[in-house]
Amino acid sequence: MLTRRQLVRRGAAGAAVLLLPPATARAAVLRSGRFRQGVLSGDPTPTGITLATILDEAEGRGSVRLEVARDAAFRRVVASRNITTSGADGHSVKARIKGLDPHERYFYRFETRTTQSPVGRFQTALPEDSNETVKFAFFSCADYTHGYYNAYELMAREDIDFVVNLGDYIYAEAYHSRKSGTGVRDDKIGEAKTLADYRDKYALYRSDKALRDVHAKFPMIATWDDHEVVDNYAGNAPGGGLDASKGYSNARKNAGYKAYFEAMPFFPSGRSRIYRGLRFGKTVDMVMLDQRQYRDDQPCGDAVAAPCADYDAPRAYLGRTQLDWVKQRLATSPAAWKVIGNEAMMMNAELPGGNYYGFDSWQGYSNEREELLEHLRARAIKDVVFVTGDIHTFIAGDVRTQRNRGESVALEFVGGSITSQSFGETNLPIGGGQTLPGNDANPNTAPAIIDTLRGLNPWVDQADFDHHGYGLVEANASKFDVTLKRVQTIKKRSRATLPTAGFTYSVARGQTSIKGVNGPKG
Repeated sequence: MLTRRQLVRRGAAGAAVLLLPPATARAAVLRSGRFRQGVLSGDPTPTGITLATILDEAEGRGSVRLEVARDAAFRRVVASRNITTSGADGHSVKARIKGLDPHERYFYRFETRTTQSPVGRFQTALPEDSNETVKFAFFSCADYTHGYYNAYELMAREDIDFVVNLGDYIYAEAYHSRKSGTGVRDDKIGEAKTLADYRDKYALYRSDKALRDVHAKFPMIATWDDHEVVDNYAGNAPGGGLDASKGYSNARKNAGYKAYFEAMPFFPSGRSRIYRGLRFGKTVDMVMLDQRQYRDDQPCGDAVAAPCADYDAPRAYLGRTQLDWVKQRLATSPAAWKVIGNEAMMMNAELPGGNYYGFDSWQGYSNEREELLEHLRARAIKDVVFVTGDIHTFIAGDVRTQRNRGESVALEFVGGSITSQSFGETNLPIGGGQTLPGNDANPNTAPAIIDTLRGLNPWVDQADFDHHGYGLVEANASKFDVTLKRVQTIKKRSRATLPTAGFTYSVARGQTSIKGVNGPKG
């Protein structure tokens, strides 16, 4: 337990600069509070990092002390400041640190007058002129109720520099329960509709130690998808493009956004811009997208059906400002690998009878999709890799122009889900009133079904419809290695994994196809 004198004695230290949030005034260090949600770091640059926590059971407005050090014992402190927080911000505590050394490991902690947070660590990014290897994990879709966070537990043990969250970090909805038979634990919040509800969701999800450990060990580069607000909403469409029964409103969207910005370890640019780029030496340029906030309504009622009459009508997905920014970033990036943090799949998902598996992903926004991919082709922009979430399935394949009928200009790796229900765990609609039967307790999709769907989607090399996990990347100046890491089960706590054979890729510079690496060549 720290005394007031100990806190004052530590003072400001080091050459690092702690940038406080706007409009922060001096306030006394809070006496109490709990750090139940752990500590978080995010958006590493060669000289900077964002550090965050949320103080539970705080008594009102006051400050929380943050220390950053070069060692876990905090003998070499480089920054130490008080950060003001209050109930109006959900007692979120967040600051941006600058003036750090490139590619160095640091440690950090928060404290009140009587309590101290766990110690977190982070590593700053490579300097811009570095050709060193970059290692990271990417993941999405972590429904708290459907399974245990075995994938997070494994991720926390990886030898990586940072993690990339591609959305659906929380679920506003509660789809599963122990009583229903498909849940392993319950979400008593139910469906989040108010700011308090959304805040409670982050606290609930972080009640699992495995997620807290991931945050404590690695910086996170995050974007959102739909479930941080409500399923399949379109941020630029009246009523979110949803049926009134979904209960969508601008007030609800704003509540979801506010809770997200309080809880996640980065600051939006302006009011709510989250698309951004981060460089890791000469090796990786990480381009994070926002595919929710600016999109128009999905076409064709977002049904599992054949493309409708207005399928090709112009509609925004990234929106003009973001799309132009992405095109410029890719055209001018000097990095060996241009990695796009992509919420929803770029490859099409086509089904028997000419049906599409919904229109919520890039396949529902064919004009923007084609504009971006044609830009890659026309400008000869090579070594572009999409790392993708959303669809709860492991898929690897080629990204082709001309509605997937043209040439491959990029590659895509879809990293399954942490726990959210996979295709093999549910009855999968394939159009025309037909379904592929699944089994939540024992998913076991027949190889023949994978082969049939791969035949309908010839750009796909490999797929796993049944299991959960994440993707691992190790990139250097000459190659981009990917492992789709699959856990054996989410229905009990386990660190068992499936063999990586058939789910690893080593991509060479200039390579634009992985078709035939693990699947059939045809």
